[in-house]
Amino acid sequence: EYNDDDEDSDVGPEAVRQHLEEQAASSSPTPLGMITSAIEAFSDMIDPKPHKYIFALDVIRGCVLARHRGARQFWVKRYGSNAFGGNGKLDVIVIPSPTNVSTDSESTRQLQMPLSPRDGRSPLKTAERSGRKAVLYCNPNAGLSEVATGMGLTSGNIDGNAESRDPSHRSWTTYYTEHGYDIYLFNYAGYGRSYGDSSWNESSSEFAPGFVGAMKRIIFNTFIGFTPSSESLKADATAVANHIVENIGPDQLIIHGESIGGMGAAGAARALTTGSTAAGRSSPVSLLVCDRTFCNLNAVAQRLVGSWTGNAINLLTPTWSTDVAHDFLAAKCPKVVANDASDEIIHDHSSLKSGISFAKELTKGSTNDVGWMIKPPLQYRIADLTSQALPTKNPPTWPADKHISIDESFHFAACARRLGKLATAAKRQAAEALSDDEEGIELSYLSDDSSNKSTRGVFAQKNDTSSALIQMWTKLSCCDGLCGAPLGSSVKEGMDVTISWLTSVLIFGSHVLAENAEKRLKKNQSTNASTGLTSIDSDTFLIEDFDSRPDEYDEYALIAHAIPIPEVLSFLKELIAENKIPEVENELKYVNACLTYVVERLTSKENGIS
Repeated sequence: EYNDDDEDSDVGPEAVRQHLEEQAASSSPTPLGMITSAIEAFSDMIDPKPHKYIFALDVIRGCVLARHRGARQFWVKRYGSNAFGGNGKLDVIVIPSPTNVSTDSESTRQLQMPLSPRDGRSPLKTAERSGRKAVLYCNPNAGLSEVATGMGLTSGNIDGNAESRDPSHRSWTTYYTEHGYDIYLFNYAGYGRSYGDSSWNESSSEFAPGFVGAMKRIIFNTFIGFTPSSESLKADATAVANHIVENIGPDQLIIHGESIGGMGAAGAARALTTGSTAAGRSSPVSLLVCDRTFCNLNAVAQRLVGSWTGNAINLLTPTWSTDVAHDFLAAKCPKVVANDASDEIIHDHSSLKSGISFAKELTKGSTNDVGWMIKPPLQYRIADLTSQALPTKNPPTWPADKHISIDESFHFAACARRLGKLATAAKRQAAEALSDDEEGIELSYLSDDSSNKSTRGVFAQKNDTSSALIQMWTKLSCCDGLCGAPLGSSVKEGMDVTISWLTSVLIFGSHVLAENAEKRLKKNQSTNASTGLTSIDSDTFLIEDFDSRPDEYDEYALIAHAIPIPEVLSFLKELIAENKIPEVENELKYVNACLTYVVERLTSKENGIS
């Protein structure tokens, strides 16, 4: 029965106010409370407590195995020495391609399934297993094999409905299995269920409660236990790749590494192919794919944090070797570099593409410290700060110069930067002049016969030099680098990034030209077949192959397309002939000469279509 006199039943405004004040007083920070909270936060960081949620990686792993017909999990033993004993095991999931899994009978399906790594099962290759293709996928940073199939940790299944699936949203697992490849997914030691020690992760006392158990874990993990490193990552990828080659025996093996996984993929490909070629055997790796990978970790840190991190990483991790470019170049197999010039984590200058091009063009193949921030020579820094004109310098010429030098590349970068700065200043001045209002009238809309003398004075100051500068930079900044970034965006980032743009065009530009030339040849072949003409120009690149714009692009559309180098050169040559910008004549001629060198080198017989 309700009683008005009962204190517990008093829920009036005054009681609520008093209760809230008591809560605020009890939760107000005190020095002791703040110290306790800090200790608890630090303790959770160095000794994370096991979670109590039922929806963990085990559930996702079970969904993956149940979702894909024939998928199975197995363990691969890590090999190599361990300072504190034990090599650990790697958790591997294999998902066969649907085209390789028969549904006619259980016996047929078992014949077509990848061999189990269980003890006692023969790893011998059989006639029934000929023709199989496999992919070893190396996870990116913070990636786990459990989510490599599109099963997200928080967002569910990204693959969606098969009928309405957007191809750009597919996972690599779906892509490869749909193309007839069995895919092997694994977690690096120290992540997921994979571990690098003999039995610690299998011990039931690892998460023993209490102070003693916590101290034991902290001491072990800090001073004794296994710690993932760049070397362990490459060793793990090599161990799984060796297991696939020796026990599964596919006819084709692709090693695909995404982001930091490219370091493991390149290391595994190098280890497998160099040993095979030295022994006179064919390479067991059909293709190495480094997908949006860095050239080295120091270069990434410099762009994300600061230039000081390059040497700091070497001091903190003296035994680490993250030179992906070296392993990639050393691998004796077909290779593919996939790059995103707009990657938010791996700067384009720190990418594997830039590291390889820098090494092959400027350092005779040496990959030491490629991708690091580079200070321009003092003369260029002074000229940049004081806006001085650059001295005359002889540009590279083809075929006399098979490669450009570091001095020539810096001079190109300095010239492009000066042109961009002056054009930007001229554009800013023009915009300020046109934005001045007088009596509420926008000056840009005034006619030439306006009686306003101050307006005519403003326009009288807009001489041909400023207009030519703006037009020149509008073309030059959009110059297509054939590798994802126009020249203007690289110039804005710095001279070292401009050098990466130039070397990337010279080393990888021919690959883009080959793709465009292939389209041209197919189009010509179909045309010649209908007209009875003979195909010509099938062994060299043509000027039209530089144009990567869509066939029906709109020059005046809101979406701007990169301008082909030959088109930019044509405009620059006219500008130089008319001598409209005398104050930057030296810079303009040098940039024009360097771009001419690029076109002549890429279209030469040495870079012809093979």
